[in-house]
Amino acid sequence: MVDTANKNITPWEQIDINKQSEGFDVWKEIDEYEEVIQKFFREEIHPERFKSYRLNFGTYGVRHHPDGTHMQRIKIPSGFIFSEQIRVIADVVEKYAGSGHGHLTTRQDIQLHYVKLENIPSVLRELAKVGITTREACGNTVRNITSSYLSGICPDEIFDTLPYAIFTTRYFLRHPLTSTLPRKFKIAFSECENDHAMVRMHDIGAVAQIRKNGKEEKGFRVYVGGGLGPVPMDAKLLVDFVSVYEFYPLAEAIIYVFHKYGTEERKFRNKARLKFLIARIGFEKFKELVFEEFEKLKRVKNVREELERYVENFPLPAPTKTGRADGPKNEKKLKKPKFKPDPSDKTFKLFLEKYTFKQKQPGYFGVYIKPILGNLKPDEFRFVADIAELYGAGYVRITPQQKILIPWVEEEFLYDIYYEIRNKGFINGAVTEAQREIVSCPGAFSCKLAVTHPYNLAEYIGEVVGDLGGLRVHISGCPNSCGQHHIGDIGFYGGSAKINGKLAPHYIVMIGGYLFEQKARFGEVIGKIPAKNAPLFVKEVVELWKKERKSGEKFYEFCDRIGLDRFREILAKYSKVDPNDEDVFREPGLAEEFKMEAEARGECAGSLLDLMAINLFDSFRNIYEIENEIKINIRSESIKEKILDSILKCAKMYVYLEGEEPQEEEKILSVFAERILPKKWFCSDWSNIREKYNEIKSKNFSELNEDEIKKYIIYAKNFIKDSEKAFVRLKPNLKIQECLARKEEHVPGD
Repeated sequence: MVDTANKNITPWEQIDINKQSEGFDVWKEIDEYEEVIQKFFREEIHPERFKSYRLNFGTYGVRHHPDGTHMQRIKIPSGFIFSEQIRVIADVVEKYAGSGHGHLTTRQDIQLHYVKLENIPSVLRELAKVGITTREACGNTVRNITSSYLSGICPDEIFDTLPYAIFTTRYFLRHPLTSTLPRKFKIAFSECENDHAMVRMHDIGAVAQIRKNGKEEKGFRVYVGGGLGPVPMDAKLLVDFVSVYEFYPLAEAIIYVFHKYGTEERKFRNKARLKFLIARIGFEKFKELVFEEFEKLKRVKNVREELERYVENFPLPAPTKTGRADGPKNEKKLKKPKFKPDPSDKTFKLFLEKYTFKQKQPGYFGVYIKPILGNLKPDEFRFVADIAELYGAGYVRITPQQKILIPWVEEEFLYDIYYEIRNKGFINGAVTEAQREIVSCPGAFSCKLAVTHPYNLAEYIGEVVGDLGGLRVHISGCPNSCGQHHIGDIGFYGGSAKINGKLAPHYIVMIGGYLFEQKARFGEVIGKIPAKNAPLFVKEVVELWKKERKSGEKFYEFCDRIGLDRFREILAKYSKVDPNDEDVFREPGLAEEFKMEAEARGECAGSLLDLMAINLFDSFRNIYEIENEIKINIRSESIKEKILDSILKCAKMYVYLEGEEPQEEEKILSVFAERILPKKWFCSDWSNIREKYNEIKSKNFSELNEDEIKKYIIYAKNFIKDSEKAFVRLKPNLKIQECLARKEEHVPGD
């Protein structure tokens, strides 16, 4: 943990996401990534192997662009980011993003589109200078951990979950299991029962609780197994209360069970999420496996002291300070207002109604910035950084609705910050409120899987409707739900249909989604509509809502009361189109005719390489299990079994490349020793592998001393590491480049 007695320390150094205070060398990691990129350019690494490598660094392929141009996702844990960090984001957008903007995502990340691959290491280095990482932002990993953007200022909060959410990021970043999961894994935290983080659509959802048993004890209600995508499922209640100290071994137990038992899920990428594992084995069996592992981990994973120190030293919000309440004074914060409120200013009244949030702290407000579709240009990022320092606490929170919340604005400064926001164009008559409220993924603007361009639809809805009347509209370019269409009052996702035999862009329409308050209500599909007419459908639904809603009624309650048939009737009117109308075959705002160009497989999807990777990942898990077991009983026979299993699986990885799939131990080791090792793919000498394997197999671990057992563990670990490094050198022709004399690169998962 960082020495917080040092007053010159920055807030991000206190948070220390990369654990640099504990010796982690983030610069070496980036250097090694750059070496692998250069290998890719020289065609010395298999494209599929390179893809899995770059995804672990948040580097994602983009539509209609060669392998030299990518999207770079940046992890912003809990959407919590300081002004100094925002300015660096502005710089990298300006220098490297071909799109000219940064995109705020529904998972509180920031994405840069159209970044040249050769520039990725430079982006990562600039971000690392201010404590920002992209590690595990994509791929089969624990993705960006989200939390309620109101935590710390919410009037209904049970306790501030932000420090615990950030600690969770540190805990699982570069964890032995979390970059080699069957599929992506998402975690969220809420500070109150209103659940602004929508925990039940996550793999793990945690809601703050306080148990009074003589004294107050902080903990979480934990849900597990949720997710959106083409098959949305709600998370089920796992425990009603687990202490904050035991939450981490519980979460680790859930991840372990997913890693170990998700074997069937690994075979079918579209069904590789935790929710499908639970559906296959049953929730009760899943709970049994989790709690069995949880009991083991509690004995070896005591985080109490580390967690207490981290939470105590966390840079808590302090409006007149930088970082903590006992930190240095925020000299940039204005001392008195510059402007006098104009009572006749109607836009100011709109601002107070829709752009402010009254904090639990008397006299303070949160103020929203609403960039259209979550996109900001470099100067807009810098503007946000400046006003967060001038009027707030020098930090902001990115929301899942693609907005920015600036907390800790004193009431007397509300007109001043409104004046600044209005002058910058974030609230004016040039763009409708509807356009600022709609949530949308980039879709076919950049995504290989997208069918349609939701950006364009959002713009046209905003022009046609103007005011959504408080309705939440979510749009995705495909069924995968990056725009979270399942949770909107009105949700759309991109599709297509033929009209008189000709393909036309359409959207599937969903109604009545709601996931706040720990509810799990996904929108109901009511049909399909031509893209051209979708804005007209929204307009009529909004008019119906404004006309017939009851006071205090939520939209999903309104849907239940009037029935979905009312919406189907509206949809039917706009589903019929004139086949002679050329606009029906174009997306809104696009001149060219619609074409189906979506790819069937996503970036996070393999083959022989998948088979090899699974063996490697199982070996990682074996070592992870061994390192936990030796703390309890180093002479366990299960340790011997895991050592043998790891050696066999790593050898088998390379036997696959010979076109063979032997099952017998002796055959696997013989082929490896006689046909693989002479190729010089490995850096160390493993010529004795058959003898060593049989030696270990013959031993009774209960009779060995600790040093002998550790010697065998080290042997297995070194063989796994060498296997991993060789895997990185897999070339496009499925041959391995010979071991290099210079130092080998680090690989995610090491």
